Amino acid sequence: MSLTGALRQSLTDFYFNSWRLAPANLVWGVGFIAVIVAGPLSAAGVVILVLLAIPLAGLHRMAALLARDEPVGFSDFVDGIRRFAVPAVAVATGAAVLAAVFTTNIVVGLAAGGPIGWFISALALWGDVALAMLLVAWWPVLVDPRREGLALRRRLALAGLVVIGRPGRVFGLTVLVTAILIVSTVLFAAILLVSVAYVALVSARYVLPLLDALEARLPEGRPPG
Repeated sequence: MSLTGALRQSLTDFYFNSWRLAPANLVWGVGFIAVIVAGPLSAAGVVILVLLAIPLAGLHRMAALLARDEPVGFSDFVDGIRRFAVPAVAVATGAAVLAAVFTTNIVVGLAAGGPIGWFISALALWGDVALAMLLVAWWPVLVDPRREGLALRRRLALAGLVVIGRPGRVFGLTVLVTAILIVSTVLFAAILLVSVAYVALVSARYVLPLLDALEARLPEGRPPG
């Protein structure tokens, strides 16, 4: 599916399932408000931000089920939280640590100046970009009903396969997801009720078919790792 096709199909998915998806998005939105109140850079804010991975897993579970043409209900959001909370928080914690390291290196490199400092900053920037791409691919793979029996390490490897196998497409998806979230954060009401669920739908509709095609080319269809 093209990215444009994923955007259109996700609009249809959200329209016909808005009464299920909007309340789930609002649960995530309440946590987002808590991050703002606590302060995104405070210890409490960082902890809450990592814990937002839990309702995010529930939202992506609903999106993955729709991408697999299965019916969904709000109970699938709750089930996604129950089943995927631990791996979601584990990966979110690791991603937060890596993002902090990369971002710090960007600042340090720019402050140092000179070719070496600029090289360090550029390398760290691409580290942040690669991390964002991996996370965009990771969420649909984590909750994919066709792969939920795989070990966490193997699902991470599959997400990496999507990034390495189709870097241009995943980069475009990551830019689009980031842009939607930034704009909806400014609008605020959108990110509380719509946009997180919508980008989950877009990611699932786009990433899972890419992974299916790439995995079919592996020997005996076995996932990497």
